Parts: sequence; C-alpha cells; structure tokens
Amino acid sequence: MKPVRGLFADPRAVDAVMVVVMACFVFSAYLDAYATVKVPGTVIQDAAHTGQAGLTASWFVATGFLFFLFGRGLREGRTWNRALPDGYTGSLAAALVFGAALITDNYWSLAVPNNALGLDILFTPPNVIKIAAAAVMVSGPLRAAARRGEVTANVITLLSAALLLSVFTFATQFVHPLIDPWSSSDPAQVPARVDIWVAQDLGVSALLVQSAILAVTGLLLKSAFRLRPGSLTLVFTVNGLLVAVTKTHFYLVPVAVLTGLVADAWLAWSARRAGRPTASLCGVIAGAFTLTYMIEMEIVGTIWSGSLWVGVVLAATIVGWSMGRLLRAGMPDSAAATPAQLEVVPGELRWTRDPQSTIRPQLVRAALDDLGTPEALGRSPLGQLPGVSRGGSAAADLRSVLVDVIGELASSTGPRDAEAGKLLLDYYVKRVGSHEVIMERLHLSRPTFYRRLQRGFALVAERLDELSEFAQRVPVND
Repeated sequence: MKPVRGLFADPRAVDAVMVVVMACFVFSAYLDAYATVKVPGTVIQDAAHTGQAGLTASWFVATGFLFFLFGRGLREGRTWNRALPDGYTGSLAAALVFGAALITDNYWSLAVPNNALGLDILFTPPNVIKIAAAAVMVSGPLRAAARRGEVTANVITLLSAALLLSVFTFATQFVHPLIDPWSSSDPAQVPARVDIWVAQDLGVSALLVQSAILAVTGLLLKSAFRLRPGSLTLVFTVNGLLVAVTKTHFYLVPVAVLTGLVADAWLAWSARRAGRPTASLCGVIAGAFTLTYMIEMEIVGTIWSGSLWVGVVLAATIVGWSMGRLLRAGMPDSAAATPAQLEVVPGELRWTRDPQSTIRPQLVRAALDDLGTPEALGRSPLGQLPGVSRGGSAAADLRSVLVDVIGELASSTGPRDAEAGKLLLDYYVKRVGSHEVIMERLHLSRPTFYRRLQRGFALVAERLDELSEFAQRVPVND
C-alpha cells in the first residue's frame, strides 16, 4: 500500500490516472452517439448499452478516485479547498454535477416527452449540463499542469487537451464535416436527401465552425505551454479518431492528422523568428483543415464546384486569422516568450539587491497582477527562487509567500511602509476595489497613492530577496 500511496502523492501520476479514465469516458460518449446516429431513425441497442455502461462506469471510477484523494488530503490536515491536487477541485465538483444530471436525465423524458432521436436527445437540459461538466472533468490534468507552472506540455497534458477538444466536438457533432460529409457525391455518405443549397449551407457551416474550434485550441495550447514537435498532431489526431467513431468515417481521419502536421510545421518554422505566432497560427490551422478536407473529398468524390471549395478555404483562413488577432490581447504565452532580461535559466537564477534594479519590482507587479490566476502565477520566475519554492504547486507556494510578505508589510511600524502594505493588501489580495476606491479608503492623494504603490513593489521584492539569500545560506534538510 505504501508504494500506491506514494504514487498518488505525485501529481503527475494523478494526471495519468485521470487521463486514462477520462479517455474511456469520452470514448464511451462517442460510442453512445454512434449507436444513435449511425443508422438514421434507429438506435443500435448493443452499442448504446455498451456506451452508456462505459460512460457510467468511467464517471464512477473518476469520482471515486477524486473522493479518495480528497479524503487523503483531509487526513493530512489540508483545508477542504486544498485537499485535492491543484486543478482537481473543479473536477470533483463537476463530477458531482454530472452525477446529478445523469440521475435527472433518466426521468427527463418521462416528464418532458420528445422525439427520442437527434438533437432532441443531445440538447435536453440534463445532457447540456452533462457536457459542460464533462468539459471540466476531462480538463483536470490540463489545468493541473498549468497551475504547477509547467512550461512544456507533456503527453498527458496534450491528451487532456485532446479530450477537452473532443467534448466540444461532441457538443457540435451535428455540424461536423468528419461526421456528415455534405459535399460528398456518394449518396451513402450524405446523411439525407436534401436540396443542394441546404447541403451547401450545412457543409460550409460545419467547416467554418470546426476549423474555428481547432484554431482556438491550437492558440490556447501555444499560449499556455511550449509545444514540442508533434504536439498539435497528437491532439488533432486523437480528436479525429474519436469523432470518426460517430459514423465510422475513418477515411477522413487523415484530414485531422495532416492539419496537425501543418500546424506543427508552422510552429517550427515560426520559432526561428522573433515574436509569437497567434493570428498566423489560427489562420494556418483553419486553412489547413479546410484545404486537406477539400483534397480528401476531391479524391473520394464531391458535388461542390471548385469555386465554392476555394471560397470556403479562403473564408476559413480569414476567420481563423481574425480570431487570432482578436484573441491575442491578454493571452498569456508560455515561458518561451519571456523577455531575455527576465528569463529564468534553471540553476542560474540571478537575483540582485541592487537598489537601481527595475527588474525585481516589475516581476513582483506581474506576479501580483496574476495573483488570482494560478495558471499564470505558476509561470512567474519568482516561483523558482530559493525560499519561495517549497516543493508543491508553484502558484500556491508563490501566492502564499506574497500574501505573507504583504501582510508583514501592512503591519510595519513605519507609516509609509505600512501604507504601502495596506494598499497592496486591499488592492491585490482582498480586491476591495479600483485604485480610486483604495485611495479614498486609505485617504491618499493620487500622487501619494502611486508613490506608495511603487514603494510596495520594491519592498516586497527586497523581502523576497532576503528570503532567497537566507535559504541559500541555510539550506533546509528534508
């Protein structure tokens, strides 16, 4: 039992277990969808029972595992909101919500009769709640990696991202080109006989929607982590395989694979240039998805004209590029985009008490701005300082030290130092209100407020400096 307990003490082992269970969970959901939509108007009972049983069993295992970790954390003396590893408190809450919706769903059709097929099943209120809860559950390892301050996305993190993407594509399966190839010239592949303009409307909408979802997924992953070669290929391929299960259109899986390869190639090429790809990455992903889909359909047979295809590819690329431009503002990037003067090299952290240095207050201010965002706070170079890092979550350790230092500063005997500490405490920790509210609360004029603010950043930086020097002189033996 001791090796097992030691294994679960490792957050990455928890991530691995959750990814395996959640992979079964998502696959079961797609298998259930296959049973419902593969043959129009008919439910394949064997597949439906297997999918529903797998979904329920996976949920039960995941919930039981999280409860086990929760109880273990409480026994170790942690507070309830810190009992689980970082990133999993939300997963446990979502699992409980999913369970409640699962029970409610069994009685919903009796209370509100519907057609029992198609969107009448997918979009019942209990199912919508289950999909939202599933998104939170499957993204637990992804959130955990971000909150630990991991810079490079590992395989487990990427699989979690792929499962999250698959939840979104499950929710939009009615408008997915890998499920319903409306552009096909093969009557067996087209979902239904409809007028040509209806098929074009549905097919173009599907391509634009899914290319946008893929583009945003790539942008968010690139913004949060450094991606190794093949990362986006893995994410898109796993998603493509799950989506193809719905109607067994596995001949379209190469579209997802090639889209990932093009995106990874673009990241590798753009890494040679200054800056970070945002709009261009989104445009490349959206364009590659629609272009490869067009080529695939030209090979197997399509009734769409070349002019329409070219227009769709161009439109998807423009939409993706525009989304990248709009989403770039406020989007955090991985440590790969850290300015050179602030970059932290493991084992070579330089920290100076030079009073003329502006780097320290800048780092403190950036960390305080991210105090309520663990994913961003965990990537702060301050979290790697001796005396700050305590072997746990980088975000939690740094937040704890910053709050303690600000509290000490607020109780300082020096009037100016105390004002600076109270200012930081009210604005960053307690979040009392805006600058104007804090000025009025502390009876400070605007010039004095900003002088105290800068003084607070400098004092906190100096205190972190002292902690770091002390930790280096007096190493703690575990």
